[in-house]
Amino acid sequence: MISLVQLCNTIATWLTEPPGSDPGWSPDTGPAFKLASRVHGVAPLLYEQLHSVAWLDAALKSWLARQADLNRQRVARMQAELHDILVSFAHHEVAVMPLKGSILSAGVYDHPGQRPLADLDLLVRPADFERAGHLLQQLGYEPTVAHWKHTEFIKPDNRTVASTEFEHPDNPRKVELHRYCRESFGGPGIDLTDGLWQQARPGELLGQPAFIPEPEALWLHLLVHHTYHAWQGKARLIQLVDLARLTPRLAQPASLVDRIDARYTYPSLALLQRYFPTAIDNSLVAAQQARVSTRFQTWVGSLDLINTSHLAAGSPGLYLSKALRFSEGRPNEVVQALRFALLPRLEEIGLDHPQLAQSKVPWLAYCLLPLDWAKRLRKKPPVNQKQEIF
Repeated sequence: MISLVQLCNTIATWLTEPPGSDPGWSPDTGPAFKLASRVHGVAPLLYEQLHSVAWLDAALKSWLARQADLNRQRVARMQAELHDILVSFAHHEVAVMPLKGSILSAGVYDHPGQRPLADLDLLVRPADFERAGHLLQQLGYEPTVAHWKHTEFIKPDNRTVASTEFEHPDNPRKVELHRYCRESFGGPGIDLTDGLWQQARPGELLGQPAFIPEPEALWLHLLVHHTYHAWQGKARLIQLVDLARLTPRLAQPASLVDRIDARYTYPSLALLQRYFPTAIDNSLVAAQQARVSTRFQTWVGSLDLINTSHLAAGSPGLYLSKALRFSEGRPNEVVQALRFALLPRLEEIGLDHPQLAQSKVPWLAYCLLPLDWAKRLRKKPPVNQKQEIF
């Protein structure tokens, strides 16, 4: 018998240490293994670790092989699309910096098919943002959602989800165009845009010109981005794999995280230390822990691969309560959190109602705020993490 927490911990271990003996799973473990692997984006990596072990059920091996093959096809298709985008941007002299999976799959993993790609993240300078959007439209993309984080583009024939069980090549392949690299925690926020451009160099990606962020700048961005996702409850284990693979390339990681508020990096560092203990120096994590309050430390200590992801059973709760917790009582951030929750700007409310916020009557989105609050309080189907479920 194994719990969901134990199963996720085992999966994380297998990403660095190939399994030796049969873990003795019951026949009912398979569906939960599939769910956890898919939610955390690690099925392609698990295939490479598990396809040759004798004890794994043949049906699970086949499923992992299918996951790896479809993801390989999907990433190849997305890299071809990214190649065309880079060609167009270079021809029109628009500086572009690929971020997150767009650059990780090509430069950090042994081969691109090891890492799923949900979308292509591209950072351009604010002055080039409008022109970059026009270039994407010339390539056949249409803008669909615009809010404070980015504008999403997608091709009209690629809007339908082909499969929810696999990283399918025909699932929507969005381009997310950023003019800023920033995260907002319901009030408290951080902007890494200037640092990324300052620590980027002209280079090549997929054989085409692009600005390539230095490993230190990319690592810091990934730390903050994972903390944001963990705070939201939609983090993935693959994001910690990204960090673990990138960390050895850093010269002085401590000097990077010391530059910004530790709240934005400590949660990711603590989870990285827990699941990939050889990837990071314990003294670095301890130093960042000392920079946050005891209450914040307690919250971070409660995080795991369940409650930071879509595997969590309960409601994510109101943004206001989470934002107030993150603010640690700082008066100016408390004010920001209250304003964000009670009277968000249109670019902020666009995250929940993107079409309405961009319509001719965008103010109607404010009428839906009570429904948004109620929706976030609605309970998900119960899953008892402490109970043995298989």
